[in-house]
Amino acid sequence: MNELPQNTLDTDDEISLLGLALTVAENLRSLIVAPMVVGLAALGVSSFVPKTFESRAVLNVPSHSLASIQSLATLPTVLESVATRLGLDKDVGKARATYELKDRVRASAGRKDGLLTVTAKAESAEAAQQLTQAVVMELFKALELKGERKAEVERALAVARQAYTNNELVLQQATRLLGVTAIDNAANAGNAVATGLAGYAQLVSLQQALSIEAANYERELRGLDESDLLQAATLPTQHVAPRRAIAATLAALATGFALLLFIFVRKALVSANQGGDRLAVQGLRVALRRAVGLSV
Repeated sequence: MNELPQNTLDTDDEISLLGLALTVAENLRSLIVAPMVVGLAALGVSSFVPKTFESRAVLNVPSHSLASIQSLATLPTVLESVATRLGLDKDVGKARATYELKDRVRASAGRKDGLLTVTAKAESAEAAQQLTQAVVMELFKALELKGERKAEVERALAVARQAYTNNELVLQQATRLLGVTAIDNAANAGNAVATGLAGYAQLVSLQQALSIEAANYERELRGLDESDLLQAATLPTQHVAPRRAIAATLAALATGFALLLFIFVRKALVSANQGGDRLAVQGLRVALRRAVGLSV
């Protein structure tokens, strides 16, 4: 007989799924209408937000300098030149225009394919394309060798070419003396080593290394130009922001969740007031008011 009241209290404290379902059913109209209204409102508000378009250009750059060129594309000095080229600094000044471009221009490098992608955003498709073109042009200018660095690379290129020519003569003489056919790839060089012609194989490997070194110096002297542009700046046909459907959906979901939480809390407070937990409810209210900074 003494256990019956305790069992009754335990049953009353348990969350009833049927009670939750009943609460949802009683407020079903609000749970449907309110999120729909908020979602439509978010859809309407997002239609007044300025659209953002994105243009891209893809360049083929040397793999050994890919990371440095990627960083160079977004340097303040390059962006300042872009702002001057497009006249973006006339009203707000160079510093402000450069700062704003930092959020609108980015460069990403493909580690596997060695491609550099330059992306720029603007409030119109034409402006986005022009901005991307300006960044690419200023990047070309920034990579042009000048002064002492250019003279240094030219000297190194001359040395590499002379070494290549000298080694070619030695290689030809070795070919005639040894009576072997010219080795022009790494596989044949390996075969030469296997047959005891290690010195000859080393000459071939050196020739290949000098050829690559000279080609790298020539590429550095040339810099980047239109021939390295695999994809010119695109003219976007659709905006990338704002994403109206996503904004409306998130607003509706957030409203529905907040409303459902409010309904359950209100139901719990009403049920507690009707029972014997008035002091606990009052204490909860005081704690909540203190938590949000309201006077008790």
